[in-house]
Amino acid sequence: MSNKEYRYLIIEDDPAFVEILKVVVSKVPQMKLIGTSDNTLDAAKRIDLDKPDILLLDINISGLEGPEVLELSEHKPKTIVISSHPEEVMENYDVEYVSFIQKPLKNAEQLINAIHKCIDIMG
Repeated sequence: MSNKEYRYLIIEDDPAFVEILKVVVSKVPQMKLIGTSDNTLDAAKRIDLDKPDILLLDINISGLEGPEVLELSEHKPKTIVISSHPEEVMENYDVEYVSFIQKPLKNAEQLINAIHKCIDIMG
């Protein structure tokens, strides 16, 4: 396994869920949190400014819809989509994402596997 560090950004408006995500992602040693955002307008700016490798993106969030953030951003991080409404992701958006995680997070291993999948794609 590589010692390379991967920077990630959390776009999520539920502070309690942000903490859950941080705890789970911390189990992947090469991951470094570079920030969180609770609204999509701020998030679009942060993605281009901070250039994260991986994005944990909630679909239902204040501001724009989650996928619109990706359209506004020039930088295209590997994205893990998070939502309590999987049908919205599958039907309404043409979003390029690596994995989908359904809320509430019932299995931490699912998120950890999604992160490893992103890392494998990046090489």
